[in-house]
Amino acid sequence: MIRFRFEAVNATGNRERGDIAARDERAALKALAARELTVLAITEDTSPIAAPRRAGRISAADRALAVRQLAGLIEGGVTLPNALASVAENSESVAIARELADVKNAVTSGETLAASFDRAPKLFPTVERQVVVAGAEAGDLSRVLLRLADFFEARDVLRGKLIGALVYPMLVGVVALGVIAALLIFVMPQIIAAFAQTKQALPWLTRAMIALAAFMKTYGAHVIGALVAVAVLAVWLARGPLKSRALGLLQRVPLIGALAQSADEVRTLSTLAMLTESAVPLPRALTAAALTARFPANAARYRSTREAIERGGGVAQSLSETQAVDGMTLELVRQGEAVGSIAAAFSKAAHLKNQALERRLQWFATLVEPIMIIVLGGVVLVLVLAVMLPIVTLNSTVR
Repeated sequence: MIRFRFEAVNATGNRERGDIAARDERAALKALAARELTVLAITEDTSPIAAPRRAGRISAADRALAVRQLAGLIEGGVTLPNALASVAENSESVAIARELADVKNAVTSGETLAASFDRAPKLFPTVERQVVVAGAEAGDLSRVLLRLADFFEARDVLRGKLIGALVYPMLVGVVALGVIAALLIFVMPQIIAAFAQTKQALPWLTRAMIALAAFMKTYGAHVIGALVAVAVLAVWLARGPLKSRALGLLQRVPLIGALAQSADEVRTLSTLAMLTESAVPLPRALTAAALTARFPANAARYRSTREAIERGGGVAQSLSETQAVDGMTLELVRQGEAVGSIAAAFSKAAHLKNQALERRLQWFATLVEPIMIIVLGGVVLVLVLAVMLPIVTLNSTVR
């Protein structure tokens, strides 16, 4: 394989520079054309290949890039073993390079595709391996890999939006609580000490703030340590022994539960669409969707749907009986089943659900910010009143 450096223009008119491995210049041009790039210049790269720099966990961006490169090479006419070797050689991730090399060795040694791709569990998790093997068996591996790369990128974008919607309010709240605690511990006692010298009876709100400040100054570190320990313990329990119960509780949390449920629906419907479009049998696709579902209740519904279909029930009828999807998705599936296009129905439902989730995330962010401003403003108002009330009382006494 030869490495070529290229400069090209993409479909949006922006310039791109990079490198690509191919057996010759013609194959490189064909692979770039498959990526909808108009090549301006291409030259053979004679510089030494840099050694992979990152090991361990595979990021979503690295995974999507490797899969997209693999799809481009195969579509450009490169054989699967050579494509695997080329992507492994050029990958910056040690984990990707190692797994692709293992897959290539398994393919060249005569193992089945399913057994070969089982050697890449980090790059291709269980569901994604089914998609790749199905695409290879159907003779459409490059298109399936491109769809899989799009799936990885869309999932990463969705995860980022969810994390941003949930983490930002939490960070703002933690910072605000830290500032308020600092005011209580270091500022309030000095301000209010001046009023204590007047020998006047302080208002109850001021006395309460003084008591709270004294408590925080004495036991604040212990309280923070206890809260951190409880949080760590709760996360450990939620990810381990009590995971099912924690997920069930999460579904019932106002606002956040609805967002998490919508994200789970997008994830499972996208999985169903990707698998059915790749000619994976529907019962097998439903099993995979159950594996990708985060909430046990959702997973159980998909497993029940698979069992109903295996007993001879219709797709829409089975989904309706198990309540695995909502009314809109059910109507799309019913129509798709009537015209023989179940995969398109799942794809359309996933797209509509994703749009609805993005609107919910925007609405959530719009709603949470003013609520936090009101709450924090109320706390600041209490602190200001605790300082101002003694002043007002002292002025009334002097008059």
